[in-house]
Amino acid sequence: MKAKGLEERLLDTKKIYEKIEIPAELNERMGLALGEMSKGTEQKTEMIQTRRDEKRGNHMKKKWSWKKTTGLVAACAVFCFTAGLNISPTFATDMQANPVLGGISKVLTFRSYEISDGDKTISTEIPQVDGAEEGYSKEVNEQIQKIVADYEAKAAKDIEAYKEAFLATGGTEEEFQAKNIKVNVDYEVKSETEDILSLVLTGYEDWNASTAVTEYYNINLKDNSEITLEDLLGPDYINIANESIQAQIAADSSGLYFEEEMGGFTTITPETNFYINEAGNPVIVFQKYEIAAGAAGMPEFEIRK
Repeated sequence: MKAKGLEERLLDTKKIYEKIEIPAELNERMGLALGEMSKGTEQKTEMIQTRRDEKRGNHMKKKWSWKKTTGLVAACAVFCFTAGLNISPTFATDMQANPVLGGISKVLTFRSYEISDGDKTISTEIPQVDGAEEGYSKEVNEQIQKIVADYEAKAAKDIEAYKEAFLATGGTEEEFQAKNIKVNVDYEVKSETEDILSLVLTGYEDWNASTAVTEYYNINLKDNSEITLEDLLGPDYINIANESIQAQIAADSSGLYFEEEMGGFTTITPETNFYINEAGNPVIVFQKYEIAAGAAGMPEFEIRK
């Protein structure tokens, strides 16, 4: 598939951004930013590094220089500063460091915010697959928006119920606030090439691990479709995966995996979660306690093709 040029990709991204509801204070913030930029076009702007540095690897920690974008500064200066407030400060870093699709990653941080009301702090980073106006990528974006909204609403309701029970049993407002409850919604790009994107969305409440949410998305960028285990391993994918997982469990000496009769691993299904690693192999993931003791966390098994 022929990759789009940088300017064309920027225009596609700008279309996505223009659909975003802009905060009322945006114009003032943008004006300040542009005012600072006008003081010297030679000035380098060091973009703030966020958690996505860890997702992409420390080797991607680079500085953004406006001089490296000669010919595009006038066209995208306003867009970069404005979108950066609502999308992600690491977007510029991705443009420079990621060789995929003309230097721009297909995944943007659509929303990044933190809300605190004294009882809890909700930190959220919502991803969006860029240029997804139809097909499976559009479905992914819509699903993510709904999952995040539902998860945050449920978390707020659960924490409110927890607080009521806490106060009813003798606790005080100050004691509850001291718990400093945190709710985190985040994502990680597991792998990305011109043809494949593998992404995982996570939701976690630090006071109640049982509410954790993990969603996996594997996208064929060539035809904008979902990638399945069958696509990667062939029609006999269930047997291939089962044999590999059973062999890996047998070779494990931790003693954490359950026996089959006690709820241990028996077989995968078409709905089994997986992501695609950088080697292009599927990695099957099980939930905590699903096939092993809690100390095993979320067991992962790479199935080599």
